[in-house]
Amino acid sequence: MQTDEPSGAILVVDDDDSIRKVVKAFLESAGYTVIVAMDGELGLAYFQRNRTAIALLLTDVAMPNMNGLDLADHVLELDGKLPVLFMSGNADNADRGYGCLQKPFRGSELLAGVGAVLQRQAA
Repeated sequence: MQTDEPSGAILVVDDDDSIRKVVKAFLESAGYTVIVAMDGELGLAYFQRNRTAIALLLTDVAMPNMNGLDLADHVLELDGKLPVLFMSGNADNADRGYGCLQKPFRGSELLAGVGAVLQRQAA
């Protein structure tokens, strides 16, 4: 189990089913609890119902209906301390002071990015 594992789950939001599955598998193999949502609206609804269960929002930027930037804004209105990590094919789109994993990324990059965000949060 990771020493930097959050006390709650990582909420992974991405409209691409294959990315959700791969990200979930990598994170779970590293000992994290993972919850997935297929778009920003579902991610926000899940967060609203389970606020205390979520320790990190890991979201794609470009999604239909509600993009990841808007999702992060809504989530941070509810919990301004929740760490956010974006995933994007164009990292320039997510330059809001949060971390961003440039797609495509390797599993090791995913784990390093998540670990770095959680370590900053714990500090």
